[in-house]
Amino acid sequence: MSLASTVDPAVRRATEPSVRELLVLWQHPETRRFHPIGRFAFDGTEYEFAYTRHAMTIADFRPLPGLPLRADSYRGQRMPTFFQERTMASSRPDFVARMLSIQVDPELATPWEQIVHSGGRRAGDTLQFMQFPEITGSQLCCRFFVNGVRHVPNGMTRIVDGAPTLVTPDEQERALSTLQPRQRLDLVLEAENPEDENAVMISSGGTPLGWVPRILSAGVRDLMGREPCMGVSVVRTAGASASPHVRLVVDLEAEVPHGFTFDPEGEWESFAV
Repeated sequence: MSLASTVDPAVRRATEPSVRELLVLWQHPETRRFHPIGRFAFDGTEYEFAYTRHAMTIADFRPLPGLPLRADSYRGQRMPTFFQERTMASSRPDFVARMLSIQVDPELATPWEQIVHSGGRRAGDTLQFMQFPEITGSQLCCRFFVNGVRHVPNGMTRIVDGAPTLVTPDEQERALSTLQPRQRLDLVLEAENPEDENAVMISSGGTPLGWVPRILSAGVRDLMGREPCMGVSVVRTAGASASPHVRLVVDLEAEVPHGFTFDPEGEWESFAV
């Protein structure tokens, strides 16, 4: 029997090559803030990578290995080695389990699909990949990994939706363990967050689970203030043994005003432009 026949159709659909470009995020080793430093694309034949305008403004940023910091793009039929290292060889004994955990059919798990659906981040790594938010007409669709899952139950009382909130590890784990695909989640504002003045938390049943990525939080706050039709739903979850950064993937969908963008300053644009 073909392995593909044993994979849930929803998982198989996740491998369709609809994602053509990713935003490359780099975490500053001192501030821990993620910066949009590159754009990585694949058209089915050729890979392309270019640094962003923002990368050129980071005083102590160093180019990624094998990808010189310059005003033109890398193009080639081979994935850059530094990115290829973030994929898994099909010969590994845990390959099938790993692919199913990120909802990729093992028989269709190309290096690009692995990067798209895993975020390309390794334990202790400073690099991750995020799908570009898509805006079609007035409809926004944005898929991302919920950030900071492990930092929520750290013993700190947070001001969430105007109320003091303290979450224990057990409370958070119970909430995470009961999530189901397509389940609706809540967006709640957090005040006095020292890391992000625009912090927006994602919660379930009143239990905070993690944060909207900082790179998106100002835009999400803006949309929440306009009271648009907006919702967040579960795409997939991973068990307690998984790395915290891959515990929860969500879709954010909203109706947005004309001209809305998460990048009003053009920092995500390629430096070559």
